[in-house]
Amino acid sequence: MRVLATAGHVDHGKSALVRALTGMEPDRYAEERRRGLTLDLGFVWTRLDALGDHLAFVDVPGHERFVPTMLAGAGPVPAVLFVVAADQGWQPQSGEHLAVLDALGVRHAVLAVTRSDLADPEPVRADAVARLADTSLGKVASVAVSAVTGTGLDELRTELARLAGELPAPDPDADVRLWLDRAFTVRGHGTVVTGTLGAGTLRVGDRLATGDGSAVLRVRGLQSLHEDRAAVSGVARVAVNVHGPGDTRLRRGQVLLSPDRWRATEVIDARIDGEPAAELPRQVTLHLGT
Repeated sequence: MRVLATAGHVDHGKSALVRALTGMEPDRYAEERRRGLTLDLGFVWTRLDALGDHLAFVDVPGHERFVPTMLAGAGPVPAVLFVVAADQGWQPQSGEHLAVLDALGVRHAVLAVTRSDLADPEPVRADAVARLADTSLGKVASVAVSAVTGTGLDELRTELARLAGELPAPDPDADVRLWLDRAFTVRGHGTVVTGTLGAGTLRVGDRLATGDGSAVLRVRGLQSLHEDRAAVSGVARVAVNVHGPGDTRLRRGQVLLSPDRWRATEVIDARIDGEPAAELPRQVTLHLGT
């Protein structure tokens, strides 16, 4: 499996595009579908060809109020499908999402210029390609598409398959670090958490430590792409049924780890890019994982 996040300005067609690619609905809540506005992370997947691996998408909201949610979706993901609409061009959240990806050091992307049936996509494509080239994403492939007419979707699938094949292979023997993007309770099963497993292998019966070291939880069950699994190796979308002290207090932003394999610290070095340090607030927020 390979996992990509979407990125781009609000109402530029990110959800419509992954819906057209996968045939699945990324907007999980009725309010999202009623308003036509993504409010939370969505999770869908497809096979790009009959014999290929699954490609899973973490669909993120584009509205400026939901940048923390976008961070939660994009943080653990190694690649991105960047979306800019042909009829609107580069917009404020296009730039903000690109700055996030650059800060995260994401190096793999495909650019989709959506709504190519409404406007000439070429000026927007040239502008966006140049902007992405000045970041960690570098030179990216670009495709003009329309989720309405289907134009460009086959070409986009080809580029996504190429991108998936070029992503670095994860180490299945690496220590597990699972950043949580959802946590909820399932009647009869207890606490379930989800996230993008970047490397390592999770197995039913494993034990995982909470990031603060306060508890060790047992893995009671695993799912990937809605299928029960005895083991899952990264990169993968996983749902983990955990049991142990404090499992009901797990939330988005927390992390589960291989016990006794990660070192905790209270002191870090940070490099500041962008605004001059003297103009920054005295108190800043550091983003890690989700």
